[in-house]
Parts: sequence; C-alpha cells; structure tokens
Amino acid sequence: MLAIKIDNPEIENKFKQYAKQQKKAVDDLVGEALKMFLDMQRQDDELVYVKKDPMKHLHKVEYEDDGEDLSDVKPYGHIEDSASYVHNLRRERKK
Repeated sequence: MLAIKIDNPEIENKFKQYAKQQKKAVDDLVGEALKMFLDMQRQDDELVYVKKDPMKHLHKVEYEDDGEDLSDVKPYGHIEDSASYVHNLRRERKK
C-alpha cells in the first residue's frame, strides 16, 4: 500500500472532480495516473530505430592492386573459437 499526500488543494480538487466525472474512487484514479506515468517513463528508455535495407546502403571498397601475392595471408587465422574471441573482446572493452 502506498499513501500519497497532496499538499496542493487545486490538484486535489481536480482529482476529485475527475474521479466524480469518471465515477471512480480517487484512490483508483491516482493509482491509474501513477501507472500511466511510470509506463511513459519506461517507454522513453526503449531504443527506437528504423531498420534499414542493407542493399540500399551497400558500398564497395575500391583499392589499388599493386600485384603483391597475398594468397598466404589469412586474417584472423590465429582465432580458433570465434565466440570466445568476441566474448573476450567485449569483456576487455568494458574495462
């Protein structure tokens, strides 16, 4: 149970009048108002984004080929378990 003290008579009267119009108890009305306020605060914390089509935002990296033999180069060849590698990278980043 939560008790709320309203020191402002104007706000108190507005709650009473609105409760009378809605044919509800003031306690129920205040509870609904608090729930609505808390729900609005939670929605503000959510990340809202528009998913983009990767094909529309695709660009090809252009580079000059100088003729060097890169057939033996294997980037990230030292990684045996990619999941643990990424996990460790994220853990180190948080430090």
